[in-house]
Amino acid sequence: MNPSAVLRVARLDLTLLWRNRTALFLVFGLPVLFAAMLVPVRGERIGGVDGALLQGTGHLGFFLIFAVFMNLVNVFTARREDRTLKRLRGTALADAEIAGGSVLTAAALYAVQAVALLAVLGGALGGRFPADPVLLLAGLGGGVAVFAALAFAVSGITPNAELAQLTVLPIMFGCMLGAGVMFPLDGLPGWLQEICRFVPLSPVVEIARTGYFGQDFVHRADHPSVGIAEGWLTCVRSFCVLVFWAALGRALAARWFRWEPRRG
Repeated sequence: MNPSAVLRVARLDLTLLWRNRTALFLVFGLPVLFAAMLVPVRGERIGGVDGALLQGTGHLGFFLIFAVFMNLVNVFTARREDRTLKRLRGTALADAEIAGGSVLTAAALYAVQAVALLAVLGGALGGRFPADPVLLLAGLGGGVAVFAALAFAVSGITPNAELAQLTVLPIMFGCMLGAGVMFPLDGLPGWLQEICRFVPLSPVVEIARTGYFGQDFVHRADHPSVGIAEGWLTCVRSFCVLVFWAALGRALAARWFRWEPRRG
């Protein structure tokens, strides 16, 4: 893979994104709305921590849905149907470079959102510098890989760009309700908690919160403090779930992703 070729595709993606108001709102507008929802719960204790910080660290994961998943489903579906992908494949670009440029753009946009949200949490909402920024970064990076792979797969079963807003909804709502973004999972029955932990966003949220607070948000409802090494050990199961979803997403993408418009 040629890095300069990937960057050229990424620049093309950014140019097209700025011309698409709907895509701009999905990538930037919705996260702003969700961030505004943190203000009313500031100072309220949820799961032993400040409610704004708890939900804010959940949003660190949830923004993957907008910047990576929904964005890439729209990009790949629209470009397939207008034959842009087909024309790009007719150039000297390799398939991996075409796909990699789009994923790089989405990852960069998500990084901007995540850094901005961390600044808001630390500067305006009384938060802190992450207890383990490397663990936090690893969890968010794993989330980018998972939701990029799922975007490839879902775009393949999406008939056209107009319906892309509908085909992403099951995953979006499943992640919103089942990944502990808006509320901790500790209050759910044990069997339901275990099911929710296999929602693709759940491990990202668990790792993000453990890395940010320096507390166990994977195994213990009382969230005891953990050291650097103990935090990584605590998140082993979460990383395994991420690997599972990344592998499943890749397999589904290989089966469903399309480079040319649907016929018939």
